[in-house]
Amino acid sequence: MAIVGGPIGLVILQSTGFCNMDCSYCYLPNRANSRQTMDLSTVTEVARLIFTSGLLKHELDIVWHAGEPLALNPAYYREAIRIIEEANPTGIAVHYGVQTNGTLINDAWIDLFEEHKITVGISLDGPRDLHDRHRKYRSGSGTYDRVVAGVKNLQARNYPFHFIGVVTAQALSRPADLLAHYWSFHPTALGLNIDEREAQNLHSSMGEDVSTERFEQFIAELLHEASRQDSPSVVIRDFQRTMSSLISGAPEDNDQVVPLRMLNVAYNGDISTFSPELLALDALARQRFIFGNVHRCDLLTDILDDHRFAAAYREIRAGVDRCSRECEYFQYCGGGAPVNKLSEKGTMDTAETNFCRLTKKAWVNACLQIANAPANRFELASAR
Repeated sequence: MAIVGGPIGLVILQSTGFCNMDCSYCYLPNRANSRQTMDLSTVTEVARLIFTSGLLKHELDIVWHAGEPLALNPAYYREAIRIIEEANPTGIAVHYGVQTNGTLINDAWIDLFEEHKITVGISLDGPRDLHDRHRKYRSGSGTYDRVVAGVKNLQARNYPFHFIGVVTAQALSRPADLLAHYWSFHPTALGLNIDEREAQNLHSSMGEDVSTERFEQFIAELLHEASRQDSPSVVIRDFQRTMSSLISGAPEDNDQVVPLRMLNVAYNGDISTFSPELLALDALARQRFIFGNVHRCDLLTDILDDHRFAAAYREIRAGVDRCSRECEYFQYCGGGAPVNKLSEKGTMDTAETNFCRLTKKAWVNACLQIANAPANRFELASAR
């Protein structure tokens, strides 16, 4: 049976594997020593493959991530965007974004953001003590002050940004502190990831000893606090997604298990799809998920004929089928995240992981309680 991929909604480009920080839960390899960057000729080939693929709709998100993208310079991204725009003859709307630790943001970067309406995500784990416990420089010093300085530079120019925070076990008793701290900066949105076991992060503070019920309690306390805050315009990403799914009743359309919904390109042009973090596995395991290279592909769909792709897709589909048979939450998940299955269980042909237990099941349980309770202003506003 022919495999049909796409449509492409998200392209993640690794402009560099280097990061100036050394977070304890980071999933990336060689982030301290990697000085390789994505050559602009590689950007050219990525753009060629995307816009000749026939797999695009009317808009596309391109995000620089995986490494610290601001370790390069604004001129690099101006040229990269010029290359992408010139390769886009159809006029498809392209939205650009960066996920950054925020420590390097200055006026020169904000000039670039303004020129191209670049969406800016800042990684911040909450108050100083929580943030600096895990997000340090290699010297051992905390990074909080530099991150906040970058945020304040954005605020001084009235440039919008959102936060992504990693919830560790130490944060579970402090939902009110977390929320008040995030809200004090007036972001447009807040996404809460968990300290998860994936790729190079072999141990998680949110392991099996953190029960689903404990995390549900954290969510409930967080949302209760949010309902008391006067910030209705701030979206809590995980709450919005879950409530929207509950309200619509539509099954989850999981981009991580469909070929070419997400296109992931490493700094050297290696191509993967499915979970972006599969490119962060150790060298031997990573080879299973490199399905081609932009410099050697005539068509993007060539990767669907690669034997490594075929093997990975069979295993992913077997895992999705297992989820559909075994898990009552399947409609809210759509088969899980392949990289978390592989990292936790050693195979993608498996069902429940600790990651889905906390990031899917706990949120669904907490939001079902809200859906069955009298609505308040925050809950209704954030679910729309």
